[in-house]
Amino acid sequence: MTEQGADTWLAAWRQAVMDHLPRNRREAPWLWILAAQAEADPSLARRMAIVEVLRDGRPHPGSELRTAVENRLGKGCFGAQAEQTLEADIAALRAWGIRIGHSDSPAVEGYYLKDPAVVTPRRRLYEEKPNPLQIETYRAWDNARKMRGMFEMFELAMHRARMGVRARHPDWDDERVEARARELVTHQPLAREDL
Repeated sequence: MTEQGADTWLAAWRQAVMDHLPRNRREAPWLWILAAQAEADPSLARRMAIVEVLRDGRPHPGSELRTAVENRLGKGCFGAQAEQTLEADIAALRAWGIRIGHSDSPAVEGYYLKDPAVVTPRRRLYEEKPNPLQIETYRAWDNARKMRGMFEMFELAMHRARMGVRARHPDWDDERVEARARELVTHQPLAREDL
């Protein structure tokens, strides 16, 4: 593997993956260990590139797969025995529990992920621009109706928080569940004696 090609791919990998790792390394230390290991281990980097190529869900013949990986990591990343190295990498990935299939059918010949990642577009939880009908409706409300709506939303948030706390801590009494739900909804930490 050429040093420059590997550095290019690893830099792209860092940008795509490392930015999504928790900033506090204690929250997911295994992810940080994997990231460091991928930078030091050409076999792991190659295997990660294989999975990245196969993520598109379509079959890739061995030669096409090797070329796609070499485009990411550099020519010669498979070494002198490229076919055997690819087979060994596929076997290692399968041993790790990654479901890679192979089709010999002429129409769809090649390696593929049996369950590729489902890519869904990220949607915001809110609309950037409010609906004009919403604006008209809210402006038509009198102050009492606006306050009632605010309290209804607060009660809905409290109800949902109570359900979540109760599901996580079925052994807690109602008072403790209520206190934790209120803390979650209001973002106000409770005093120690409140717990």
